[in-house]
Amino acid sequence: MSFKSDVRRKIEYQCNTCGKLRLLFIAPALQSDKVEQTGYIEYCDVHICKNKNLNAIKLCVDHNYDVRSQVTVETKTSSEEPAFTEIEGLNIPTPKKAELREQEIIPTRDFGAYSLKRMVIKDKLRQSSFLLEGVKEGVEVIANSPLNFIEIDIFISEDINTETVYEWLLSLSNILESLVYLDESLLSYLGTYLDHMIISPPKEKELLELSLLLNSTVAIPHSTDEHIKIFEEHVNELFPELNVVSYRMYRAIMEACLKNEQNRVIDIYEDVKKKIVQIQAFPYFISIIGTLVSFGFINLEKLEFYSISEF
Repeated sequence: MSFKSDVRRKIEYQCNTCGKLRLLFIAPALQSDKVEQTGYIEYCDVHICKNKNLNAIKLCVDHNYDVRSQVTVETKTSSEEPAFTEIEGLNIPTPKKAELREQEIIPTRDFGAYSLKRMVIKDKLRQSSFLLEGVKEGVEVIANSPLNFIEIDIFISEDINTETVYEWLLSLSNILESLVYLDESLLSYLGTYLDHMIISPPKEKELLELSLLLNSTVAIPHSTDEHIKIFEEHVNELFPELNVVSYRMYRAIMEACLKNEQNRVIDIYEDVKKKIVQIQAFPYFISIIGTLVSFGFINLEKLEFYSISEF
């Protein structure tokens, strides 16, 4: 992506703690709906701050892409509540209490509770607690993110290796903590994905899929004519077991991402599943696009903050 592109808008702020100038480049469509509902949208920026410590900054951004407030969230131990300081802004609600807003995760139709019996995600950064309701049976596994802003508490079937599940939860908590924007609707798909996947240790490709899933409503996938050409020339050697139907899926996804500047991963999914009936389940689509990303046939543009010094 070119940062000078006229299809990106720049969000800029100076951190009150370390003084760094931080930038976020965003497609206008990514925040328009949310801003229309509330007048602003919240983004989170975790960066190396004062004294080389990692800090999290919550930003409220209005329809003009101006930062109306910034809140520094201080890192605490897992047993302590985070402290919210250095609040600036006008007519923007800011954290006053430590209570977490409770919200239910509605399971998808494909969620069978085969391995995952119950899940609670406590997001102290966004002051929310997300519950996938179920029964407290089996084995309980708890993990915290590196900065202790995310705590994940789940119950799993007794026949599943708890160390394997703990690996999954550590990776998941790290991804959630680093998200610039969390789309809460995706947590339903997350429950279904984990229910099928936590029986085996997480591999690099599966962790990519997990990140893709949680970024799917903000990440923009790109492909080029050159990517498609290389895919056609080497498809048999790279994917020797690819059948005709799977080939059509791969090709259709790449064509949908061709010279794409605005459509998100979730938009590509909605477009492709209308053309190919075999692509209906969202996690299955994420698996395919994850493969194409890992082989370099699709480049993924995620929401990321940058410091001026990084250019």
